[in-house]
Amino acid sequence: MSSLNPIPSSLLQVLLVPAVFVPLVYLLGRRMGKNVGYVALIPLAYATALLAFSAPSVLSQGRVTEEYLWAPIAGLNFGFLLDGISLPLALTIVFLCLVTTLFSMPYIEHKINEQGGDNTAYSIYFSMYLLYTVGMVGTVLATNLVEFYLFYELMLIPSWLLLSTFGYGQKERIGIMYFLWTHIGALSVLAGILAIFPVVGSFEIADMHILASANPQLAAWVSAALLLGFLVKMAVFGIHVWLPYAHAEAPTPISALLSPAMIGLGAYAIVRLVITPFGGVFNSFSDILFIWALVTMVYGGLMALAQDDIKRLLAYSSISQMGYLLLGLASFTSLGISGSIFHYVSHGLSKCILFSVAGIIIYRTHGVRSIGKLGGLAKKMPLTALAALIGFLGIAGVPPLSGFQSEWLLFSGVVASAMTTGSVLRLIVAISAIFSSVLTAGYGLWTVRRIFFGPLADHMEEAKDPPVLMMVPLILLMVVALILGIYPALVTDVLIPTIRTVLP
Repeated sequence: MSSLNPIPSSLLQVLLVPAVFVPLVYLLGRRMGKNVGYVALIPLAYATALLAFSAPSVLSQGRVTEEYLWAPIAGLNFGFLLDGISLPLALTIVFLCLVTTLFSMPYIEHKINEQGGDNTAYSIYFSMYLLYTVGMVGTVLATNLVEFYLFYELMLIPSWLLLSTFGYGQKERIGIMYFLWTHIGALSVLAGILAIFPVVGSFEIADMHILASANPQLAAWVSAALLLGFLVKMAVFGIHVWLPYAHAEAPTPISALLSPAMIGLGAYAIVRLVITPFGGVFNSFSDILFIWALVTMVYGGLMALAQDDIKRLLAYSSISQMGYLLLGLASFTSLGISGSIFHYVSHGLSKCILFSVAGIIIYRTHGVRSIGKLGGLAKKMPLTALAALIGFLGIAGVPPLSGFQSEWLLFSGVVASAMTTGSVLRLIVAISAIFSSVLTAGYGLWTVRRIFFGPLADHMEEAKDPPVLMMVPLILLMVVALILGIYPALVTDVLIPTIRTVLP
């Protein structure tokens, strides 16, 4: 059953088609080898098109919904919701997965050859890649808490397998660390979900608000449990230990999804499962979250500035950027929360560019990751240098890129929160956070300077820009970041009205 949907069961198809392709890609990969990546592109392109065609309906009618019987005896249904919040995120995820598939083909061929793997490795990589995509998109579209949790955990299994199979260094040990940390966070979420049903009598996300009036004390504990679990996913300061290891040692195309796409879903979940049903409770945590967000922003930025390994630098940069998302949520304003969701999109585009640049450098320099061993590469890799510059300017919020628009929206909400509440603490945090953007620009431009300018090292003479399959994704990402920077209404016209209906 569906409503307000121009394409029958389009949201179900967004998940079902890639899921059906998982075993197909696995079987075909054993014969096709690296070329099975082209097969994996088909469901991702189809899902992207379905979401894009649904966008006008969301803009005109507010939402697209679908509902299906799941377990009638238990009173369980499952459904999907595409509204002004989930549409930008779902589109971002499938687009990033689509372009990163292209990037993956030459990159993972190089990696598998290094490991001495055979065609089975391609089967595992691209099938798990599709399953990982299904988990992320399903998390965003779910309307039922059981359904949400299943997709939320589904993200973990294939990403862990990809990290521990195709990663670098002590990949098995780091894979276990990643699994344990994120699973502990998920258990906190599960505890919150299970506490809701006895009071509410339903697992529907739309019914969660009943708990706030029926048992305010329990609602506070549930909010805290959910919030803690989602903050682990975001890797904010203090519960971030797993992220620099996992994102630095994952295969670079997976890092390009782990960092911007997956961890930011913690912010989405906070909006959907905490702020929407328990806004008053969440607002009572705001001052603590303001400080926590600022510490995360500054800590991540300073640690990024101190790194020599390019992938660890980007991992710490992602921690810093999660501080931005948390700050916007903590403002409890429509502008601030909208800015956070928009910044998920902006950060996703820019950080996918940057991790791709890191992958290109590793690919073209035979595994060099140390920034100190690089330099002068702009002469040999001009397009890659341009992409790196645009990526760092994007996360620094420099116009005309989308990062400027999302940060402007976010900081407008944060300042408005400080002014409305008259809180000196929030005003100090807001001003400090705005100035911390200078730190982002600092480590970004310093990194570009060290890698791409100065004298060219002797062992870099053979370096050059990547093959077409690795360059096309970068161009697409840069174009979209520029378009959203010039026309932010493509996101804000659907996002802000929806957020305004969420706040009490």
